[in-house]
Amino acid sequence: MPPKRDTPLKKPLKAAAVIQSLENRIHRGLLSPGDALPPEKVLEIEFGVSRTVVREALQSLKGRGIVEGRRGSGTYVSVPTASSLRDSLSSYASLQSEGVRFIELMDLRLLIETESARRVASGTTSLEKIREALALMERTVHDPASFADADIAFHLAVIRASGHDLFHEVAQGLLNARILSFARSTHVIDPRRAALALKEHHRIFSALKARDPRDAARSMQSHLQKSRNNLLRTLGRTENSVDLGARRILRQRNQN
Repeated sequence: MPPKRDTPLKKPLKAAAVIQSLENRIHRGLLSPGDALPPEKVLEIEFGVSRTVVREALQSLKGRGIVEGRRGSGTYVSVPTASSLRDSLSSYASLQSEGVRFIELMDLRLLIETESARRVASGTTSLEKIREALALMERTVHDPASFADADIAFHLAVIRASGHDLFHEVAQGLLNARILSFARSTHVIDPRRAALALKEHHRIFSALKARDPRDAARSMQSHLQKSRNNLLRTLGRTENSVDLGARRILRQRNQN
């Protein structure tokens, strides 16, 4: 007997149940990375749902990177990679619209990059890529867009030199186009900020070159804290503008 067909209103609920059950199996280790999921027909019978519901559930899991489809073979539990974390974080950062989330992402940068600077200064890793990014910042200090690109390159070079691959993948997700756009606008709004930022990067590089872990971490933390404060001020101006606009609309409504 074919599985009972679902009504439109019940489909989302049934798909959610299938998703939760499959996720639980993965989390409990009943399905490991690389394992094949049961065929769609088996899942239909097991959950008592239609093929449409099963496919909707699998598509949701694929979209989140939990499983992956292989042409002509079936659906398998995804093998976790650092790049999948980077991509997920990049999407999360790009889609944010709440100011508090931007601040939290900046706080994550503070933790990762402060530790990265400390690690670089503690070791013997080559500083050449960091030096190249700093030189590019010097050449582009009067070009906000290019300076912002070089700025990001400097930070990624420091994180890469730390030797911590997961830090680097996370940072690539954090330092996406949305963050880069903010950096560019900051330097456009206040050109003096670029000159100050360049000095701060020189201070960070000097500490790295001197192999002074404490000073390197302190210099990076100080620089990023200032960037965080700039972000707060920018968000404050935006939120104040929204508040003023909302109050203006309310006054107009009350007058009518």
